[in-house]
Amino acid sequence: MNKSLILLTSLFLVHCSNPPPTSGPALDGNDPKQILETEPDWYRNQKDEDGYTVGKGEGTSPSKAGARKIAVDNLMADLGQKTKTISEVRTESFFGQTGGDYDSSVRQKFDQIQSSISNAVLENYEEDQTATFAEKSVNSEGRSLTIYRTYVTGKINRFTADQRLLDQIKMEEELLTAVKATEAYDKLQKDLEKYREKFNMK
Repeated sequence: MNKSLILLTSLFLVHCSNPPPTSGPALDGNDPKQILETEPDWYRNQKDEDGYTVGKGEGTSPSKAGARKIAVDNLMADLGQKTKTISEVRTESFFGQTGGDYDSSVRQKFDQIQSSISNAVLENYEEDQTATFAEKSVNSEGRSLTIYRTYVTGKINRFTADQRLLDQIKMEEELLTAVKATEAYDKLQKDLEKYREKFNMK
């Protein structure tokens, strides 16, 4: 290989591994004690709520709008991960009781339905509480700057997701045949009855 090419490649790798410093503020803050003191109790000790999947998110940015966007994105990621876990457990609950006597396409259809429902429900999440605080920070040049830290909590309604799941199962004859005799299917219907009055649903 040409020595000049080797030198250029080496310089490129060094540059990539040691990017030039930015002049932006440190977004992790300069005073951990202050951050802990300003963190809202409702965020730090978020409580579970019957009939809901709850989540939270935090974000920092040089702008208030940026901090809120990052916090909401993290909230959605938190709710999405929890919803995914619930879906995976439910899939095993339904199909673990069928003894494996079903076509793989049926299980795939079930997973697709759950994924579609989860995405729709996430889009209609409910925001509970939010707060934004200003913090002092410094950039790489040592200049004092202000950053913003936003905390947000939210939730998604389990009844809505479960009702949509039950409706979709009933529309798929092969899927309904595969799961309707399971304890998981029976529990799904009982849970819906339990929360029907709570959420004022018919």
